[in-house]
Amino acid sequence: MRIWKYSGMYMIATGMIHNVVGLLMGWEVLGLMAQDGWVNSVSNEPDRNAIFWFLAIGFFWMITGHVFHKYLKESDHALPAIFGWYLLLFAVVGCTLMPVSGIWLFFPQAIMIILVKRNK
Repeated sequence: MRIWKYSGMYMIATGMIHNVVGLLMGWEVLGLMAQDGWVNSVSNEPDRNAIFWFLAIGFFWMITGHVFHKYLKESDHALPAIFGWYLLLFAVVGCTLMPVSGIWLFFPQAIMIILVKRNK
């Protein structure tokens, strides 16, 4: 079984989990932003900035996962190892700065992408 073929789906799942957590944690702040009419509702308020960027990065990971999945499906080649190295660097830095977080989810994804290239 070539588990690397599912790298994109794992990235999509990570983004979805991230946004579900963001919605649960930031529901009250999002409600205040909705009351303000959404447009220019983030401003310089730290809690609003935090939830905006939390959700934005989750969507970015879903988009990245979709691109990875499309590439893997159409080319039948593993992702270039450099993607795995960047994810690994992100995971190391992220877990160093914030060990109690979901950033640990990126380690298996990074290793999966890196190792498939080394074994070929």
